[in-house]
Amino acid sequence: MTITRSKIAQRLTRAALAIASMLLASQVLADDTPQLAVHVEGTGTPTIVLVSGLGDTLDAWAGVQSGMSASCATTFAYTRAGYEGSAPASGSRDAATIVGELRAELQQRRIPPPYVLVGHSLGGLYAQYFARQFPSEVRGLLLIDSTHWNQQLPTALGAPSTYGRPGTFLYMPFIMRRELADSAQAGEQVHGSPPAGDIPTIVLSRTRPLNSDAANSETLAAVLQQEIAADFPGATHVNVANSGHYIQRDQPAVVINAARQLAGCAPR
Repeated sequence: MTITRSKIAQRLTRAALAIASMLLASQVLADDTPQLAVHVEGTGTPTIVLVSGLGDTLDAWAGVQSGMSASCATTFAYTRAGYEGSAPASGSRDAATIVGELRAELQQRRIPPPYVLVGHSLGGLYAQYFARQFPSEVRGLLLIDSTHWNQQLPTALGAPSTYGRPGTFLYMPFIMRRELADSAQAGEQVHGSPPAGDIPTIVLSRTRPLNSDAANSETLAAVLQQEIAADFPGATHVNVANSGHYIQRDQPAVVINAARQLAGCAPR
């Protein structure tokens, strides 16, 4: 069998990303003080890890966290570095850095795998990276209107945005602009990661258009959601009726029961 130079380069890149993430986790763990704001509910295994979207804190999960954990699992919601309540963000805000910080926090708080990863919007892109880089730690993956690895998020004044009206980029908090600026690199890291394997996956997609979306961009959004589902073998893809981008707010029962299904819990 012939291994081309491009395949060797791909393998080396994947290995380098994994090593960088583990080194970052070790660096954070050298400090005995937890770095991120965290809210834990419930007991039991696995732990359901809730990864918020751009601009959101752990409060984004307030309406669903208790339902996910009830009489079954531990739930772990957190606020990423740079947002209020957590440590300042340093360095790049790409997927490898952010997932490294999350894994370090879980280890620091002695919350071992397996995990069910629940990622909303841009948080879904980070959850995809986590699952593809560390599949042995992941029991299930729930993506809620997730960002696609090749989705071009707005990083300039006047650009249309999933996260607000056109032209709002300039007025976003600095941490949001940093995450957006590094979102293309995060997408490259996800797409360059090993295949997802057989991790049980549920992809939930909105059915209501965004206010700023024209018909053609809404069609593209639907195609991107289909591609995300296709990238995870055996994934269940659900277009959630009467839901906008925040499906966990519009249809909380759907999100709760999807997370509980992946965790092996009875439906609520």
